[in-house]
Order: sequence, then structure tokens, then C-alpha cells
Amino acid sequence: MKRVTIIGTTKTACSVREIPTTDILLNELKRWKEQQHRHSVDVGFELTTPNSFVFANDDGSVRTYSGCRVIFNRFIKRNHLEDLKIHFHGLRHTFSNMLFELNENPKIIQQLLGHRDVTTTISVYNNVNSDYVRESTSRLNDKLNQNEMLRLQNLEQERKQEKEQKELDDLSDEDIDNMLEKILLAKRERRKKKENDM
Repeated sequence: MKRVTIIGTTKTACSVREIPTTDILLNELKRWKEQQHRHSVDVGFELTTPNSFVFANDDGSVRTYSGCRVIFNRFIKRNHLEDLKIHFHGLRHTFSNMLFELNENPKIIQQLLGHRDVTTTISVYNNVNSDYVRESTSRLNDKLNQNEMLRLQNLEQERKQEKEQKELDDLSDEDIDNMLEKILLAKRERRKKKENDM
């Protein structure tokens, strides 16, 4: 039996919603759109019109769930992540867990995930509006940006240390002797100055 992909309405009314997003995701989606725009020339089909699917096949048709799963599994294998048992649907769990770890209101998490009933997310009885949802994503965004800034600082520090190490490795024996001589001379001068100050 051949499977047929049908584009219809969402599973529940809650699935029709506005989802605020983080800077990291927005930047990646912009990069993807630029990549798709360049790819359109190769395939002879414009993939970035306002009505185009975000993730489409080369002919502009919708990419099926199984097609997405194949690409996802290829990514897992290419990055040697098989041992972590990461599943496609687990990305939603990761997103909600990150928000729970930030002590976010379960009603906001319910709305972001599109659950019809909060008991699917967790039993809490708060009302929620779009301002709270935006604040929630904003807090997650701040946390991700903070982590990204720390990662970039560490990367810069590592590059600096590698550069310094390379410069040391490139020094000849004569350069090292000259440096040591300068250090010893500076040390003697400091000692002499100290003795004169007494």
C-alpha cells in the first residue's frame, strides 16, 4: 500500500498559533532561506516564495515526515550521536524541558507546544496570554544567547592559546636564548633597583 501525503487542517484548534522564536533559530532559518534561494537556480524551481514550504523537496512539494526523519537520522550518524538515542520527536521534549528548567509557567509551555489540555503538559490552572508567551521565549532566548557568548569567549581563548603556542613552537633555539637573556637581564635590573631603593 502506497502512502499519500495530504495537506489538511491542523490536528487540534490549539495547533493554530503564533510561536515566538529565539534569535538562534531565527538566524538559522534566515541562513536556510538564503541557501534555498541559491539552490533554486540549480533545481529550476523557486523555493522561497511567500507560499513555499519552509522545508520542501526540490520540486517545491512538501517534505514528508519519513523524508524528514531520514535527513535527521543522517545528521545523527554524520555527527556520531547514535549512542545518545536522540529521536526526531525528542526535540519537542528538549524544548519543553529547557523551559521547565527555567521554571516557566506550564500554561505557557502548553500553549507553545500546542497541547489542547494542560494535563498533557502538567496540571496547572493559570490563564495565559501572548505577552506571557513572548516573555517566556525571551527568557529562553537570553539564556541561549548567554551560553553562546560564553562558548564564543572560550573559543576565542582557545584560539589565542593555540596562536601563542604556535608562536613558541616556531621560535628557533637562538630566539629562545635571546628571550631568556632579556628576562635574566630584566630580573637583574629589578634586583639592583630594589637594592638601591633600600
